[in-house]
Amino acid sequence: MQTPMIAVSGGKGGTGKTTVAVNLALAFKQDGLNVLLVDADVDAPNVHILLSTKRKKIDTVYAFEPKFNFDECVLCGLCAQHCRIHAIMQVGDKYPMYFPDICTHCGSCMLVCPTNAITEGKKEMGWIYEGQAYGVDLLMGELKLGEASAATVVTELKDRLEEIRKNGKYDIIIIDTSPGAHCDVLRAVMDTEETIAVTEPTPFGAHDLERLIRLLEVVESPVKIVINRANITEGSSVIEKVAEKYNAPIISRIPYDDLAVEAYAKGKPVIVEYPDAPASLAIKEVMMKIKEELGIAR
Repeated sequence: MQTPMIAVSGGKGGTGKTTVAVNLALAFKQDGLNVLLVDADVDAPNVHILLSTKRKKIDTVYAFEPKFNFDECVLCGLCAQHCRIHAIMQVGDKYPMYFPDICTHCGSCMLVCPTNAITEGKKEMGWIYEGQAYGVDLLMGELKLGEASAATVVTELKDRLEEIRKNGKYDIIIIDTSPGAHCDVLRAVMDTEETIAVTEPTPFGAHDLERLIRLLEVVESPVKIVINRANITEGSSVIEKVAEKYNAPIISRIPYDDLAVEAYAKGKPVIVEYPDAPASLAIKEVMMKIKEELGIAR
Protein backbone atom coordinates (compact mmCIF):
# COMPACT_ATOMS: atom_id res chain seq x y z
CA MET A 1 0.00 0.00 0.00
CA GLN A 2 1.35 3.42 -0.94
CA THR A 3 1.75 6.08 1.71
CA PRO A 4 -1.40 8.23 1.84
CA MET A 5 -1.04 11.88 0.82
CA ILE A 6 -3.20 14.73 2.09
CA ALA A 7 -3.11 18.16 0.45
CA VAL A 8 -3.80 21.34 2.40
CA SER A 9 -4.93 24.17 0.16
CA GLY A 10 -6.83 27.45 0.21
CA GLY A 11 -8.70 29.44 -2.37
CA LYS A 12 -6.67 32.53 -1.55
CA GLY A 13 -3.71 33.65 0.50
CA GLY A 14 -4.09 34.58 4.15
CA THR A 15 -6.51 31.88 5.26
CA GLY A 16 -3.90 30.16 7.44
CA LYS A 17 -3.36 27.29 5.03
CA THR A 18 0.33 26.80 5.80
CA THR A 19 -0.19 27.20 9.54
CA VAL A 20 -2.82 24.46 9.43
CA ALA A 21 -0.58 22.21 7.31
CA VAL A 22 2.39 22.63 9.68
CA ASN A 23 0.40 22.02 12.85
CA LEU A 24 -1.47 19.09 11.28
CA ALA A 25 1.84 17.42 10.36
CA LEU A 26 3.06 17.93 13.93
CA ALA A 27 -0.18 16.51 15.32
CA PHE A 28 0.38 13.31 13.34
CA LYS A 29 3.97 13.16 14.61
CA GLN A 30 2.84 13.63 18.21
CA ASP A 31 0.45 10.74 17.67
CA GLY A 32 3.36 8.46 16.81
CA LEU A 33 3.36 8.56 12.99
CA ASN A 34 6.30 9.08 10.66
CA VAL A 35 5.44 12.24 8.72
CA LEU A 36 6.76 14.00 5.63
CA LEU A 37 5.68 17.62 5.20
CA VAL A 38 6.03 18.96 1.64
CA ASP A 39 6.10 22.66 0.81
CA ALA A 40 4.76 22.88 -2.75
CA ASP A 41 4.13 26.62 -2.55
CA VAL A 42 7.29 27.08 -4.58
CA ASP A 43 6.70 30.77 -5.38
CA ALA A 44 6.92 31.65 -1.68
CA PRO A 45 7.94 28.62 0.42
CA ASN A 46 7.73 29.40 4.13
CA VAL A 47 7.19 26.11 5.97
CA HIS A 48 10.80 26.18 7.18
CA ILE A 49 10.28 29.76 8.39
CA LEU A 50 7.19 28.86 10.41
CA LEU A 51 9.12 25.96 11.91
CA SER A 52 12.22 28.10 12.59
CA THR A 53 14.48 25.51 11.02
CA LYS A 54 17.24 25.51 8.44
CA ARG A 55 16.95 23.78 5.10
CA LYS A 56 19.58 22.08 2.97
CA LYS A 57 19.67 22.27 -0.82
CA ILE A 58 19.78 18.77 -2.30
CA ASP A 59 19.15 19.37 -6.00
CA THR A 60 18.73 21.93 -8.76
CA VAL A 61 15.67 21.82 -11.02
CA TYR A 62 16.22 22.41 -14.73
CA ALA A 63 13.81 22.86 -17.61
CA PHE A 64 14.14 22.30 -21.34
CA GLU A 65 15.44 25.31 -23.25
CA PRO A 66 15.85 25.21 -27.06
CA LYS A 67 19.29 25.71 -28.55
CA PHE A 68 19.29 26.83 -32.18
CA ASN A 69 21.85 25.80 -34.79
CA PHE A 70 21.06 28.13 -37.66
CA ASP A 71 23.54 26.32 -39.93
CA GLU A 72 21.02 23.49 -40.02
CA CYS A 73 17.88 25.67 -40.14
CA VAL A 74 15.93 25.54 -43.42
CA LEU A 75 13.53 28.34 -42.43
CA CYS A 76 10.50 26.04 -42.56
CA GLY A 77 8.76 27.86 -39.70
CA LEU A 78 7.45 24.72 -38.02
CA CYS A 79 8.98 25.61 -34.65
CA ALA A 80 7.13 28.94 -34.61
CA GLN A 81 3.88 27.38 -35.82
CA HIS A 82 3.87 24.78 -33.05
CA CYS A 83 4.81 27.15 -30.22
CA ARG A 84 1.37 27.75 -28.72
CA ILE A 85 2.43 30.77 -26.66
CA HIS A 86 4.54 32.33 -29.43
CA ALA A 87 7.88 32.17 -27.64
CA ILE A 88 9.33 31.54 -31.11
CA MET A 89 8.58 33.88 -33.97
CA GLN A 90 9.68 33.73 -37.59
CA VAL A 91 9.19 36.65 -39.95
CA GLY A 92 9.67 36.14 -43.69
CA ASP A 93 12.98 34.54 -44.57
CA LYS A 94 14.62 35.48 -41.27
CA TYR A 95 15.86 32.95 -38.75
CA PRO A 96 13.51 32.20 -35.83
CA MET A 97 13.56 34.60 -32.90
CA TYR A 98 13.34 33.09 -29.43
CA PHE A 99 11.80 34.84 -26.39
CA PRO A 100 12.99 32.90 -23.32
CA ASP A 101 10.94 34.88 -20.80
CA ILE A 102 7.65 33.46 -22.08
CA CYS A 103 8.82 29.93 -22.97
CA THR A 104 6.98 27.15 -21.12
CA HIS A 105 9.77 24.64 -21.85
CA CYS A 106 7.48 22.08 -23.49
CA GLY A 107 10.00 20.94 -26.13
CA SER A 108 7.54 20.85 -29.05
CA CYS A 109 9.84 23.03 -31.17
CA MET A 110 12.61 20.44 -31.00
CA LEU A 111 10.22 17.59 -31.79
CA VAL A 112 8.85 19.18 -34.97
CA CYS A 113 12.15 20.46 -36.37
CA PRO A 114 12.85 18.35 -39.50
CA THR A 115 16.61 19.03 -39.61
CA ASN A 116 17.53 18.78 -35.92
CA ALA A 117 18.43 22.45 -35.92
CA ILE A 118 16.98 22.68 -32.41
CA THR A 119 18.66 20.70 -29.66
CA GLU A 120 18.00 20.35 -25.97
CA GLY A 121 19.53 22.85 -23.59
CA LYS A 122 18.66 23.35 -19.96
CA LYS A 123 17.70 26.32 -17.85
CA GLU A 124 17.92 26.55 -14.08
CA MET A 125 14.38 26.97 -12.71
CA GLY A 126 14.70 26.39 -8.98
CA TRP A 127 15.86 24.11 -6.23
CA ILE A 128 14.80 21.23 -3.98
CA TYR A 129 15.53 21.37 -0.26
CA GLU A 130 15.16 19.03 2.67
CA GLY A 131 15.10 19.58 6.41
CA GLN A 132 13.61 18.42 9.69
CA ALA A 133 11.77 20.03 12.59
CA TYR A 134 10.26 18.46 15.71
CA GLY A 135 10.83 15.01 14.21
CA VAL A 136 8.94 15.79 11.00
CA ASP A 137 10.89 15.45 7.74
CA LEU A 138 10.57 18.32 5.27
CA LEU A 139 10.76 18.41 1.48
CA MET A 140 10.56 21.82 -0.15
CA GLY A 141 10.70 23.38 -3.60
CA GLU A 142 11.59 26.94 -4.50
CA LEU A 143 11.22 28.73 -7.82
CA LYS A 144 14.16 30.84 -8.95
CA LEU A 145 13.47 34.54 -8.52
CA GLY A 146 12.28 36.10 -11.76
CA GLU A 147 10.97 32.89 -13.32
CA ALA A 148 7.30 32.93 -14.21
CA SER A 149 6.49 29.23 -14.40
CA ALA A 150 6.44 27.20 -11.17
CA ALA A 151 5.22 24.05 -12.94
CA THR A 152 8.67 22.54 -13.42
CA VAL A 153 9.53 22.73 -9.72
CA VAL A 154 6.13 21.45 -8.54
CA THR A 155 6.33 18.57 -11.02
CA GLU A 156 9.80 17.65 -9.75
CA LEU A 157 8.47 17.54 -6.19
CA LYS A 158 5.58 15.29 -7.19
CA ASP A 159 7.89 12.98 -9.14
CA ARG A 160 10.02 12.55 -6.04
CA LEU A 161 6.93 11.85 -3.95
CA GLU A 162 5.96 8.98 -6.23
CA GLU A 163 9.22 7.23 -5.32
CA ILE A 164 8.98 8.17 -1.65
CA ARG A 165 5.46 6.74 -1.38
CA LYS A 166 6.73 3.34 -2.52
CA ASN A 167 9.51 2.95 0.04
CA GLY A 168 7.15 2.83 3.02
CA LYS A 169 9.22 5.12 5.24
CA TYR A 170 6.33 7.40 6.09
CA ASP A 171 2.87 6.79 7.47
CA ILE A 172 1.46 9.96 5.93
CA ILE A 173 2.54 12.80 3.63
CA ILE A 174 1.12 16.32 4.05
CA ILE A 175 1.40 18.68 1.06
CA ASP A 176 1.10 22.43 1.53
CA THR A 177 0.00 23.77 -1.86
CA SER A 178 0.22 27.29 -3.19
CA PRO A 179 -2.81 29.52 -2.59
CA GLY A 180 -5.39 30.21 -5.28
CA ALA A 181 -7.09 28.11 -7.93
CA HIS A 182 -4.71 27.40 -10.80
CA CYS A 183 -2.74 24.65 -12.52
CA ASP A 184 0.07 24.49 -9.93
CA VAL A 185 -2.51 23.69 -7.26
CA LEU A 186 -3.84 20.92 -9.50
CA ARG A 187 -0.35 19.48 -9.88
CA ALA A 188 0.15 19.50 -6.13
CA VAL A 189 -3.16 17.79 -5.25
CA MET A 190 -3.05 15.20 -8.01
CA ASP A 191 -3.03 11.61 -6.68
CA THR A 192 -3.78 12.71 -3.11
CA GLU A 193 -6.36 10.91 -1.02
CA GLU A 194 -8.13 14.18 -0.27
CA THR A 195 -7.68 17.93 -0.02
CA ILE A 196 -8.24 19.96 3.13
CA ALA A 197 -9.56 23.34 1.97
CA VAL A 198 -8.76 26.00 4.56
CA THR A 199 -11.06 28.99 4.42
CA GLU A 200 -12.34 31.84 6.57
CA PRO A 201 -15.94 32.81 7.46
CA THR A 202 -16.25 35.79 5.11
CA PRO A 203 -17.85 36.39 1.70
CA PHE A 204 -14.37 36.53 0.16
CA GLY A 205 -13.53 33.23 1.82
CA ALA A 206 -16.69 31.63 0.43
CA HIS A 207 -16.07 32.98 -3.06
CA ASP A 208 -12.52 31.66 -3.24
CA LEU A 209 -13.45 28.37 -1.57
CA GLU A 210 -15.99 27.75 -4.32
CA ARG A 211 -13.39 28.46 -6.99
CA LEU A 212 -11.01 25.99 -5.36
CA ILE A 213 -13.63 23.25 -5.06
CA ARG A 214 -14.59 23.64 -8.72
CA LEU A 215 -10.92 23.35 -9.67
CA LEU A 216 -10.44 20.22 -7.58
CA GLU A 217 -13.36 18.58 -9.34
CA VAL A 218 -11.08 18.36 -12.39
CA VAL A 219 -8.86 15.79 -10.65
CA GLU A 220 -11.67 14.32 -8.54
CA SER A 221 -9.89 15.08 -5.28
CA PRO A 222 -12.37 14.76 -2.39
CA VAL A 223 -12.60 18.02 -0.44
CA LYS A 224 -12.99 18.51 3.31
CA ILE A 225 -13.42 22.05 4.63
CA VAL A 226 -11.70 23.60 7.62
CA ILE A 227 -12.93 27.03 8.70
CA ASN A 228 -10.00 28.87 10.24
CA ARG A 229 -10.50 31.76 12.67
CA ALA A 230 -14.09 30.56 12.76
CA ASN A 231 -15.12 32.92 15.55
CA ILE A 232 -13.91 36.21 14.03
CA THR A 233 -17.32 36.84 12.46
CA GLU A 234 -20.78 35.37 12.50
CA GLY A 235 -20.53 34.67 8.80
CA SER A 236 -20.05 30.92 8.79
CA SER A 237 -23.37 30.52 6.98
CA VAL A 238 -21.75 31.63 3.70
CA ILE A 239 -19.25 28.78 4.02
CA GLU A 240 -22.00 26.35 4.98
CA LYS A 241 -23.88 27.21 1.79
CA VAL A 242 -20.82 26.40 -0.34
CA ALA A 243 -20.26 23.19 1.61
CA GLU A 244 -23.85 22.10 1.04
CA LYS A 245 -23.78 23.06 -2.64
CA TYR A 246 -20.74 20.89 -3.36
CA ASN A 247 -21.37 18.19 -0.75
CA ALA A 248 -18.05 19.03 0.91
CA PRO A 249 -18.22 18.42 4.67
CA ILE A 250 -16.94 20.95 7.19
CA ILE A 251 -14.71 18.86 9.45
CA SER A 252 -13.41 21.55 11.79
CA ARG A 253 -13.91 25.12 12.93
CA ILE A 254 -10.59 26.36 14.30
CA PRO A 255 -11.15 29.36 16.56
CA TYR A 256 -9.11 32.53 16.58
CA ASP A 257 -6.79 31.88 19.48
CA ASP A 258 -4.57 34.40 21.30
CA LEU A 259 -2.27 31.55 22.29
CA ALA A 260 -1.78 30.67 18.61
CA VAL A 261 -0.81 34.27 17.92
CA GLU A 262 1.58 34.24 20.86
CA ALA A 263 3.20 31.02 19.67
CA TYR A 264 3.55 32.45 16.17
CA ALA A 265 5.31 35.51 17.60
CA LYS A 266 7.75 33.17 19.35
CA GLY A 267 8.46 31.35 16.10
CA LYS A 268 6.92 28.11 17.36
CA PRO A 269 3.89 26.10 16.22
CA VAL A 270 0.94 26.43 18.59
CA ILE A 271 0.54 22.67 18.88
CA VAL A 272 4.08 22.45 20.28
CA GLU A 273 4.07 25.57 22.45
CA TYR A 274 0.50 25.29 23.72
CA PRO A 275 -0.77 21.74 23.08
CA ASP A 276 -3.99 22.34 25.02
CA ALA A 277 -4.87 25.65 23.35
CA PRO A 278 -8.26 25.73 21.58
CA ALA A 279 -6.57 25.92 18.16
CA SER A 280 -4.32 22.95 19.00
CA LEU A 281 -7.26 20.82 20.12
CA ALA A 282 -9.11 21.63 16.90
CA ILE A 283 -6.09 20.58 14.82
CA LYS A 284 -5.83 17.32 16.76
CA GLU A 285 -9.50 16.68 16.01
CA VAL A 286 -8.78 17.06 12.28
CA MET A 287 -5.87 14.67 12.61
CA MET A 288 -7.98 12.03 14.32
CA LYS A 289 -10.70 12.29 11.68
CA ILE A 290 -8.16 11.80 8.88
CA LYS A 291 -6.59 8.84 10.67
CA GLU A 292 -9.98 7.18 11.10
CA GLU A 293 -11.00 7.85 7.52
CA LEU A 294 -7.77 6.52 6.03
CA GLY A 295 -7.55 3.58 8.42
CA ILE A 296 -4.15 4.51 9.79
CA ALA A 297 -3.66 2.21 12.76
CA ARG A 298 -0.98 3.93 14.80
